[in-house]
Amino acid sequence: MLFKDYEQEHLVHSPIRTQYLRIKEQNPDAILFFRMGDFFELFDDDAEIVARELEIALTRRDFGRGEKSPMAGIPHHAVDGYIARLVSKGYRVAVCEQTSDPALSKGLVDREVIRIVTPGTVIDPAMLAAKRNNFLAGVVTGRDAVGIAYVDITTGEFAVTQFSTPEPELALQQELARVGPAEVIIEAHYSRLGSRKRRWLATVMNEKQVTKIGSNGNANAEIPDLDEEDEDDIAPLTKLLTGVAGHVTPYDARYFTEDDARHRLLTHFEVASLEGFGCAHLPHAIRAAGAVLAYLQETQKGLLQHLTALETYYTNGFMTLDTHTRRNLELFETGRSGSVKGSLLWVLDKTRSPMGGRLMRRWISQPLLDISILEQRQQVISELLGNTLLQARLVEALKKAGDIERLTNRVRQRIASPRDLVALASGLRAADEVRSSLPENAAAQMPSLVQIMRRLSNNDDIITLIESAIVDEPPLSTSEGGVIRPSFSDELDQIKHASKDGQKWMAELEQRERRRTGINNLKVGYNKGPGYYIEVTNANASRVPANYIRKQTLTNSERYITPDLKEYETLILNAQERIGKLETELFAQLRADIAIHAAEQILDTAHAIAEIDVYLSLAQVAAQHNYCRPQLNESDTIHIVAGRHPVVEQAQADTPFIPNDTNLSNSEAQICIITGPNMAGKSTYLRQVALITLMAQIGSYVPAETATIGMVDRIFTRIGAQDDLATGQSTFMVEMVETANILHHATPRSLIILDEIGRGTSTYDGLSIARAVVEYLHNNKRCGARTLFATHYHELVEAAQLLPRIRCMNVAVTEESGKIVFLR
Repeated sequence: MLFKDYEQEHLVHSPIRTQYLRIKEQNPDAILFFRMGDFFELFDDDAEIVARELEIALTRRDFGRGEKSPMAGIPHHAVDGYIARLVSKGYRVAVCEQTSDPALSKGLVDREVIRIVTPGTVIDPAMLAAKRNNFLAGVVTGRDAVGIAYVDITTGEFAVTQFSTPEPELALQQELARVGPAEVIIEAHYSRLGSRKRRWLATVMNEKQVTKIGSNGNANAEIPDLDEEDEDDIAPLTKLLTGVAGHVTPYDARYFTEDDARHRLLTHFEVASLEGFGCAHLPHAIRAAGAVLAYLQETQKGLLQHLTALETYYTNGFMTLDTHTRRNLELFETGRSGSVKGSLLWVLDKTRSPMGGRLMRRWISQPLLDISILEQRQQVISELLGNTLLQARLVEALKKAGDIERLTNRVRQRIASPRDLVALASGLRAADEVRSSLPENAAAQMPSLVQIMRRLSNNDDIITLIESAIVDEPPLSTSEGGVIRPSFSDELDQIKHASKDGQKWMAELEQRERRRTGINNLKVGYNKGPGYYIEVTNANASRVPANYIRKQTLTNSERYITPDLKEYETLILNAQERIGKLETELFAQLRADIAIHAAEQILDTAHAIAEIDVYLSLAQVAAQHNYCRPQLNESDTIHIVAGRHPVVEQAQADTPFIPNDTNLSNSEAQICIITGPNMAGKSTYLRQVALITLMAQIGSYVPAETATIGMVDRIFTRIGAQDDLATGQSTFMVEMVETANILHHATPRSLIILDEIGRGTSTYDGLSIARAVVEYLHNNKRCGARTLFATHYHELVEAAQLLPRIRCMNVAVTEESGKIVFLR
């Protein structure tokens, strides 16, 4: 029914049904929320999907002319929560609003889709995680190159990269793991696919989530036969999904062509060349960015004024962390429960602002290789550690900062509400407090921190403008009235004064008419339909004056009007209409002025606030838990004295943590073989060394007495194993594939963490594999990485007698009062 040619069928439909089918025809791949008065209605298959997914009532609507349709309805004030739930399940949602005033419309109310919501294009604050970016990414892969673009439309960040590699899929997975997009669009000639084959995409993705293509969204559809052309379309998608979080959306390949993408970017940014963005000669990056921009133009309906620049970056400045390492080290969530508590982020993130929280996550996600930048970060932390009074002042100010970054971008998109502007002014006041918190001698005592503070602009003019224009507690929307503060606009004040005079006349009219007629229960009231009226009960009908004109008959009373009443009604209603229109215009102008003249300055402030927040968080964690400042160099040494696991130490705060030393170097102690009983702490020690290294390379202090870290280009982890049913790999196969990947890609600057290699097969075969891995790491100069190898194969200890750069370590236990005590 939904995909009939409505041009042929519309004559048999009612006008509202014809309008709905026309708009649905334009948005066949989305669930259409169709505004009708105070409700958003859903019809046909959309209604059935929403009723099933959101567990709301499914009814039927009679459109007349014998046509009925399944229907579900959601109150307009509650729609955001329902949309969020659908989007989290992978559906596209098209929001169709009434674009003309029903009171002024003759016939059918105008309607149009104002935005399409997908996982990567969410803009509603209630649907967003405050301390996490919501990235939409586009990817392009070639034979030996990869292009990636990602954008967060709530912060205005738009970045691209391209890198050459003989393994494009692997490089793509690693970079997407770092970015963590909520949605990825990928080139697919899916316009050739029928609806059954489109729905099949959801099936082939197994546990990964694919944005539902087509309204039916049935992931359990019978798998259709695919020809070679179809398989070519789907192959890139299946390759991409391995190790990628979030939702994947196949997007029409025509938007990925270089000519279309380049033209689209040049037009949007209003430039003659992409040279200024640094990507003019990166065709894969251009294609990815152009496709992302096309997708945003399709879904956002023009709300892209805030995307004013394109940043080109290169991945060779970051430590490489593959998906296995990120998961095994539990950087952002635990593997067992998926909770933030128990992760490295849980330990380090004490930020007070959403911007700071997002930046902290980014720093953890992309450890650096540039020692000079890391030492600058260490220096700022050091300066904060030396001043506890300043820390206290900053904490109080940052608590009030709010999300200046996202609020400013809502202003730039022209979607900020009155409450958003009030919140922005409050955040800027907090930024002023941050700036004024520095002591008088700060320039001499904390020069690095002062350098960041200088980026905090003086925003007094903006704060004064907002506070002089908007009341302290405005309504959510200008349509509710009462937004503009008295004395901001002389014209508005005059109209409001006239309206109040009219309302005062109405209030006095009731008392005058009661005295004149002797009807003590006479009432003057207002109703949206008939307007202002005088109401008299039937018992007093004989006392009604001759100049009263009957307007409406009720069961127990009559409603009347008079010429004077109608005159003042016109005055009041006209004034209220003018007030509403003028308030809307004044607010829109205020918002536009801030967007045009102050947004860039405010964003500079927001970014500086985020950095200060992260530094303060790291300083307070370091002070509270007695961390040390690590020494960084380009050597092949990792030397840690009394190191502690940052997470375990905090998660088990009531139990003393036994610190351990670490000495690794490519020249003397390249490989440490660690043995000990189960539960003795071998795995904890392995992760501890990796986390201390990673923390050092984000610029943080580390949990140890002293630490010297020779820069690490990659951290590899092979910890635990389970089968992968999605790809048909057994536990042993998964373990071998991961180990082979490490041996193939490790360099002398890498750090390798191996836990129980060879467990997925027989004891003899497992020992042989473990021995072969150790010997390869030791003897292969191309690899030669610093390695910690925990094992139950005690026979490997014999290798230390034959291979000079192997050292053996043992996790000790003792017995006290008949109980085993692990000395970990």
